[in-house]
Amino acid sequence: MSTMLDALSEVSNITIFFLATSLLLALFYEMINGFHDTANAVAMIIYTNSMKARNSVIMSGIMNFIGVIAGGIGVAYAIVHILPLDVIVSANQQSTLIMIYSLLLSAIVWNFGTWYYGIPVSSSHSLIGSLVGVSLMFGVMNGYDLSQSVNSGVLYKVLIALALSPLLGFGFAYVFMKMARAFIRIPKFYKSPQSEKKRKRPNFWMRISIILTGAGISFAHGSNDGQKGMGLIMIILIGIMPTFYALDMNSHQYRIQQVHDSAKNLSRVYEQNRADFDKLVEDKTIKSALKAQNSIQECDVYNTYETIASVATKLDGIKTYKELSSGDRWSVHSAILCSDNFFAQIQKHFAHEDRGMSEYVGTQRAIMVSATEYVPIWVIVSVALALGLGTMIGYKRVVLTVGEKIGSRPINYMQGTVAQAMSMATILLANFLHAPVSTTQIVSSSVAGTMLSQPNSSVQSKTVKTILLSWLFTLPTTMALGAGLYYLLSYMFL
Repeated sequence: MSTMLDALSEVSNITIFFLATSLLLALFYEMINGFHDTANAVAMIIYTNSMKARNSVIMSGIMNFIGVIAGGIGVAYAIVHILPLDVIVSANQQSTLIMIYSLLLSAIVWNFGTWYYGIPVSSSHSLIGSLVGVSLMFGVMNGYDLSQSVNSGVLYKVLIALALSPLLGFGFAYVFMKMARAFIRIPKFYKSPQSEKKRKRPNFWMRISIILTGAGISFAHGSNDGQKGMGLIMIILIGIMPTFYALDMNSHQYRIQQVHDSAKNLSRVYEQNRADFDKLVEDKTIKSALKAQNSIQECDVYNTYETIASVATKLDGIKTYKELSSGDRWSVHSAILCSDNFFAQIQKHFAHEDRGMSEYVGTQRAIMVSATEYVPIWVIVSVALALGLGTMIGYKRVVLTVGEKIGSRPINYMQGTVAQAMSMATILLANFLHAPVSTTQIVSSSVAGTMLSQPNSSVQSKTVKTILLSWLFTLPTTMALGAGLYYLLSYMFL
């Protein structure tokens, strides 16, 4: 919190007000995320009466908290890098605030509305759609082309992950449910609460399986979806107070020395391979991260050596980033991002031709970007608490949809276990790959996979159609809503 206290002592009261309201809106978004996504983690536990609702949501909140703490920040910065932050910071503060409020309000309105009607829609889609819509409208209104407003390469990877992950969840659940029916022939495992005459809950071992896999989904959800909230808050902090959050101001001097050394090592790699690198640039094999015009700093691939060398020069001999001027802090931030983009392409290009150099470049990149890719612990804890609170408030509306309205029959105990286990595995795989995915889509698809694997069973076309349409329209709707809010607020206040 020391960086925040330093920042608050130097900024105006009006900036503090807008910062506080932005952070509160971001945490409210995370609460609604809990309504939607974490409710899926406890849906089977509650629906099958494996645990009391109160106990299950408390367990889910704890596992979400642990998941957020242990999940890392790779997914968070996949979200952050959808927006070229140079675009945000190049704007005046009023425009930056309008961008932030527009994307927050857009995501909240759509998430809250779909939760109210019990539709398990994707919070991830709503956030990404809002980000893209606001950024594109900002570009149109300020004379930037589309390549400047959105990092299309990052967005493409995010959209691919969002599209493929529910298919994987469906496929895994379908196959494993078939295997379960083939090898586990215990009739009571395939009953549902409605089919039980006396005890309306599974036997001991099945209860344990449902509870453990549900806890696993909560952990996986925290490790992936929690990072989206972290990324959103980092966009707010960097956008409103770039002087204090462009670099990790709490870095120890030895960490700063490591960043300095990695920049120097990468500049040495460039020197030793200058002819090969220059040819790749000339052949357009290596391209600029941002085709900049106007006032945005350009990631000039023809000037990469000077860019990476400037990082080492500015960090030479300093013990804390506070020794850098405000301008130098942002300059180092931009130089690191531009250099990292260049060497990421180098690493990929030489992955087969010169594996040793490729691995070395990857190691040095990871050290260098640690100066810009970080999340303060208070942000992590705040997001975890918001997710847990959201679960406890709004889980009931989604539980019934997942338990009874996806399949033609109520879900049985084995289906619940398999659906949860495969959902957990899919989310953790995505987290390992730093890919933001939708817990809602994965859980719903996994449930559908177990349903279709059952003999004489199917899915309820009306519910599935409603869910699919909500998934389909979430991105374009939130893009349009975010863009419209930005235009309206800009017209009112700029």
